[in-house]
Amino acid sequence: MNLFFNLNEINIATEFIIENSNFKLILFEGEIGSGKTTLIKKICQNMRVEDTVSSPTFPVLNIYNSDVGNIFHADLYRVENIKDLNELGFFDILNLDNWVFIEWPNKFKKIFDENFTIVKIDKMSENERKLTITNHEF
Repeated sequence: MNLFFNLNEINIATEFIIENSNFKLILFEGEIGSGKTTLIKKICQNMRVEDTVSSPTFPVLNIYNSDVGNIFHADLYRVENIKDLNELGFFDILNLDNWVFIEWPNKFKKIFDENFTIVKIDKMSENERKLTITNHEF
């Protein structure tokens, strides 16, 4: 499933993601500056997150309170190995029935044995993006 959108239409993009994601585990792929964190911030805002949503690049994992329960937001860009993920309790989080948004999942994609959705973001121009959503069921 694809959607082309302009950055000022981000609400359309976030609705498209939630409506077309079959699973609460969503992996966000895209180059630096493609808008992964921006989309996640807007999704969290729509889910009435009470906390400040920010990129978890340095803490690796943020947990937000919302109307739909806890939302987990991970950024695996700096994570070196599976041991680091274990120390975070990452695999325990995947077994919960909460929304989990993961940026930079590529080097660990083979570890996901839960059903998940991939949101791929392609930067078409400075203000235009293409979203591709793929659901993976085991």
